[in-house]
Amino acid sequence: MAVKVDARGLPCPQPVIKTKEAFEQAKGNPLLIIVSTAESRDNVMRFLKYSGAEIDKIDETAGEFYIYTKEISGTAKAELKLEDYICNTQQTGVGTTIFINKDRIGHGSEELGNNLIKAFIATIKELSVQPRSICFMNSGVKLTINRAETLPYLKELEEKGVELLVCGTCLGYFNLKEQLGVGKISNMYDISETMLKSSKVITI
Repeated sequence: MAVKVDARGLPCPQPVIKTKEAFEQAKGNPLLIIVSTAESRDNVMRFLKYSGAEIDKIDETAGEFYIYTKEISGTAKAELKLEDYICNTQQTGVGTTIFINKDRIGHGSEELGNNLIKAFIATIKELSVQPRSICFMNSGVKLTINRAETLPYLKELEEKGVELLVCGTCLGYFNLKEQLGVGKISNMYDISETMLKSSKVITI
């Protein structure tokens, strides 16, 4: 029975990451990988080829690609380098961006708000569908510094291929540039461009 990898709607390189995870568990079973862009299809096929898997067939239905392999005989031979599987960022309407502009959720209790934002970020990393990017501005940048309780969750998201953009002006305002623990220092132009190129932006 085929091991199914549903990577529809996931930004690169997440389809390849999910394929590798399934590859390691298949052991004698074929894989079925479903993706929703031609670039993801090509990336997955390239990874499968380098890993020693044999492609059985590829179907396209309603703009989605179904990649079938023959039985997987062993572990992946290819080392996974995420930078080799980044899709073209010039396309528009791709993936979801989460915009975090404060270090808590909601108004009222500060303690409750801090707990909620921590729980929110911890939950994101467990979901099967994850954002393309997370942008941090104003006091939201405090979630990315070394002593933040959210740091390990954000590091895990970054390792999974989620882009983390942190406002450099905001870090400077709070004197936190030297304490940045995860993500890339960014600017208003890049953050705005990322949000405009996303199919959906969720503000927290």
